[in-house]
Amino acid sequence: MRDDLMVAVHEELDYAVLRLRGCLSLRSVPRVREAALKLLQSKGRVLIDLSRLRSRQTIFVTVFPAVLAIAGGWPSARLVLFGADATLGATLLSTRVLETVPLATDLPAARVLLDQRPSYVRRHRDLAMHNAAPAVARRFVREACAAWSVPQAVQEIAELLATELVSNAVEHARSPSRLTLTCTKSTLRVSVHDYLSAPVPRPAPRDIGAPRGRGLHLVAALAQGWGVDQHPDGKTVWASLLLHPHD
Repeated sequence: MRDDLMVAVHEELDYAVLRLRGCLSLRSVPRVREAALKLLQSKGRVLIDLSRLRSRQTIFVTVFPAVLAIAGGWPSARLVLFGADATLGATLLSTRVLETVPLATDLPAARVLLDQRPSYVRRHRDLAMHNAAPAVARRFVREACAAWSVPQAVQEIAELLATELVSNAVEHARSPSRLTLTCTKSTLRVSVHDYLSAPVPRPAPRDIGAPRGRGLHLVAALAQGWGVDQHPDGKTVWASLLLHPHD
């Protein structure tokens, strides 16, 4: 079966344009991922021309946020789409691609968006089931918060929440985990997905100053909201913080 997607690259001094022409399909998605990732890693600032692109299935357009996440996300990796027709634009919207990858009408508008932080940014880090995982999680949170200009006080609480949630994955779920940070204009969300499907109990009253056993009680005390999402392969425990709680 012939791959009917054409990929062309045009490099400028401080950004690159990736032009896609044809059909986004199961066979062509890996080519798009490879080309976009290579440009993001080398240039850091990439615009993707969708004006001559169509997609056979809705799910294929998720290649764009996926490759941005692999490249490290904003601001070190910046990706903007432009030129999508009404059908493709609706697909990008319905699949929530536009939450993390902006869409512009044309090339000049896309160039402007390169310098604007998206309203929704996200990073993740996979962590081994190891005693060093909480320290790695803290460093990951610190670096992401610095890149996103998160207030220092919120960053410190986020580091503490990540430490507790990742420690729970290591000590209680006995599982590797994926730590995800999501930042909007108003909130920072810390999520840890482990691979044990057992339900998480609500935290019982404890001494908040106790050296052990603080866990979810501390999370509930510090976060503005928290919860548990169950998945076929495990669960995600998340906590959200307001970036400007006194506004």
